[in-house]
Amino acid sequence: MAEFNRPRGTADILPAQIGGWVTIEQKARELFSLYHFDEIRTPIFEHTEIFERGVGDTTDIVQKEMYTFRDRADRSITLRPEGTAGVVRAFIEAKLYGGPLPVKLFYMGPMFRYEAPQAGRYRQLHQYGVEVIGSEDPRVDAEVIELAHRYLQEMGARSTLELNSVGCATCRADHKQALLEHLTPIRHELCQDCQGRFDKNPMRILDCKKDGDHPVVTASPRITEYLCSSCKTHFDQVKEHLDALQIPYTVNPNLVRGLDYYTRTAFEFIDTSIGAKSTILGGGRYNGLVEMLGGPSLSGIGFGGGIERLLLSRKEAGIDDTVQDHVEVYVVALGDAAKQEALRVLSVLRQNGIKADTDYTDRGMKAQMKSADRLSAQFALVIGEDELANGGYALRDLEKKSQEFVTREHLLTYLTERLGAVKS
Repeated sequence: MAEFNRPRGTADILPAQIGGWVTIEQKARELFSLYHFDEIRTPIFEHTEIFERGVGDTTDIVQKEMYTFRDRADRSITLRPEGTAGVVRAFIEAKLYGGPLPVKLFYMGPMFRYEAPQAGRYRQLHQYGVEVIGSEDPRVDAEVIELAHRYLQEMGARSTLELNSVGCATCRADHKQALLEHLTPIRHELCQDCQGRFDKNPMRILDCKKDGDHPVVTASPRITEYLCSSCKTHFDQVKEHLDALQIPYTVNPNLVRGLDYYTRTAFEFIDTSIGAKSTILGGGRYNGLVEMLGGPSLSGIGFGGGIERLLLSRKEAGIDDTVQDHVEVYVVALGDAAKQEALRVLSVLRQNGIKADTDYTDRGMKAQMKSADRLSAQFALVIGEDELANGGYALRDLEKKSQEFVTREHLLTYLTERLGAVKS
């Protein structure tokens, strides 16, 4: 047993598992760039106020889940629990609003939340996400949702889209009053967290893990019934654009998302095959967040998705992301002179794009050939005294079980042609 184990709620991403991560990250960069999003990388920790102000002090994230500590200057620092607040802070600090709007950004990286670990749910989790800052046009909402939809489709996830509008401050005032009247009779039945949210932000009760399924809560007045004319028009136009793009969705009036900064459009992509926590991507509009964090009055919209949950979704869809350990050429070196030549040959092969390796534990011929088999090598290049004396190498085709002598001068050309024929 190891003397030290990884902290609870974290995971080692081992070589055999890395393939899915690389696929997800590469496709994100490729597709997001196609939609003219530029990558941004922000610190993994920020001043705590960024999240208290931006995410909201009534959210589970701020109340229970943040990793917060005091640094040596007694400043309160928090490991980022989500990506949007840090991106908006960077947008403001770098004055990115001084150029053409909207600004379109994407990010990838680790986030940190102290919560009960489950499948696809870790205390160090990894997210990808996009943000569009500087436009209230409902076409932007549709574009962001289309990007999420297309990305998940290309990743093989079998998800469905749920959509809602959570309105603006004007809408919410009337809705809040209706919610309070509706929920007051069961206030004493609600969990401690929801009782704390009751007066300040009762809409968060709809998103509660404990009380969200309470019959009275599920029958609560719907925010869509209280939308002001501007928010209703905006929501109707978002739906029209999604219809034009032929993106199927279901309007879920109780969808409010878990962060306080959302306004108007809110959406989630759901994959029930991965378990109870089935949201694999979610997002929405945040028209007041930039100003709240000290920037100009600019609107924004974005989404964030969990890489671990997307990996689970791909697995449930029958996609195997396991990486097979292999090389194209395994160099078998017998003797000191051969080992020196093997280093030179490996360098030449690798410089020309051929994946190759050799033995570094001074084993014999039989053991080295077993390593070549274990690594699923296509060729074993044997270098011994006789081969060196004759100015070449014994090249074994491990699939065809054949062997031939190849001169030193012709090795690279010959291998390139043979490997090219195999790959094609």
